[in-house]
Amino acid sequence: MIVNSKVKKSKAMLTDTAAGLTWAGAQCKLGRLLCTPVPPGQCEPKAVQADQQQQEDGDEESGSLRAAAEELRHTAQRQQEEIRADRRTIRELAGKLAECEGTGGGGVVQEERERERGMMGDEGRAGGAVEELERAILHMKERIEKLEVRRDTSKGQGAAVQRKVEDLEEELKRRMKLLEEERKNLRQQSQKHQDHIDQGLDAIHQRISSLEQGLSENRFPEGYRLSFPVRSSSMYAVVKHTMPALHAITVCMWLRPTQSVLGTGFSYAVPEQSHELVLQQLVHGPIEFIINNEVAQFTLNLTVNAWQHVCVSWNRRAGVWHVYLGGKLKGEGKDLAVRHSIRPGGTLILGQEQSSMGGLRFVASRALVGELSQFNLWDRVLTHAELYALAHCSTGMLGNIVPWNSREVEVFGGVTKQPAEHCDHHASVRQ
Repeated sequence: MIVNSKVKKSKAMLTDTAAGLTWAGAQCKLGRLLCTPVPPGQCEPKAVQADQQQQEDGDEESGSLRAAAEELRHTAQRQQEEIRADRRTIRELAGKLAECEGTGGGGVVQEERERERGMMGDEGRAGGAVEELERAILHMKERIEKLEVRRDTSKGQGAAVQRKVEDLEEELKRRMKLLEEERKNLRQQSQKHQDHIDQGLDAIHQRISSLEQGLSENRFPEGYRLSFPVRSSSMYAVVKHTMPALHAITVCMWLRPTQSVLGTGFSYAVPEQSHELVLQQLVHGPIEFIINNEVAQFTLNLTVNAWQHVCVSWNRRAGVWHVYLGGKLKGEGKDLAVRHSIRPGGTLILGQEQSSMGGLRFVASRALVGELSQFNLWDRVLTHAELYALAHCSTGMLGNIVPWNSREVEVFGGVTKQPAEHCDHHASVRQ
């Protein structure tokens, strides 16, 4: 449209210029007809002067036309460049639009290229190219609007899916909470059942113990003995009597070893010390009397498969200790655990050495093998007369701290209780 207006303007300027030239010629000719009194030499110079003036005016108008034409040419070139830039932009937008639509954009690009070739073939028709660009832009606008509608629909669907996911998460959390509550209730119920079972087992155990004690008293009216048939880490007996603090002691028992090595007669352990009070004989060694992990050693000639009465005594004053066999003194010493008091609240085990208080991991090589009876413990040092009477079965005196009765001793691992026979079958003790 701009080109057409400028062409029309140029045509009008050319028409006006031609009309001006025709009118000027006629005016000059009319002047020669009317002016009769002409001095010599004046008419011709004026005509020549008028012609020169007209020629100059024509040259100026021709220059203006050439400038207008040049301007039109530059304008047309700029429009062509703008059209090319618009085509490139349209091609880029068409490619991106095809990618957004998820379909091949080759047809759109090919269509735009054909349009470009058609428009390049007819560059003079600038108005048609502009209209073509307008149609392409409208087409792209429609496609973009469709994409926006599709995107809004997708957003709506995505929001619905998100809401469903959130609802599922809430439902899952609710069910997990219910499951956790059910588990908690089950644990509480299981704990209650377990407590009830434990109480029942304790009651049964107490009932069995009382029955065993009654049976033992009925079965062994003259007393009983413990039998350790083999040297094993699982055979032992526990004395369930509570131990107080002791400043002096006397321990007596009847022993019948079945091998030359006695093993461990008894061991008392507290949390602070596993060897608080021990009597044992290790392989090819002397008998050891241990208090607070301090050791006194002595030798006893024990007869295999014969009952022998053994006693040990100790006093914290000067740590004096004595050992008796068959009521006779066989060893003595001092400075054993001086000023030490045997600590209370420990565990007393017969037939095994404890590595820790109440520990059940015993060493088989240190276990007692044979028989044991009449284990008694006093909180004082007995006299020679009392010890002699015990060794010859002339008294039934029991220990005031640990007395020998079946109610205080519990056996494990194959240890058996049998009727006592130590006072009926004495074996002579080598002097």
